Amino acid sequence: MTLTSRTASRKPTNKAGVIKIADREVTVVLRDLSNSGARLRPIGNAAEVPDRFQLIAPMEKLDTTCVVVWRRGHDIGVQFEA
Repeated sequence: MTLTSRTASRKPTNKAGVIKIADREVTVVLRDLSNSGARLRPIGNAAEVPDRFQLIAPMEKLDTTCVVVWRRGHDIGVQFEA
């Protein structure tokens, strides 16, 4: 995704969050955030993160379902589902 194709501007952040996967949780760092998505960095193996999951980030008042739109190195780009 190029910068010109984004529908919302992103703001840098460095807040903690949690990905809920079935009966377990994966801690993540929110690297940047917009109204429509985020860039996440899982603590641990990014390959363990499924293509769809629940993201909870209390400091950002966020509790939403996400879909992975890209994976690069340790980072994952997600879009929030409506």
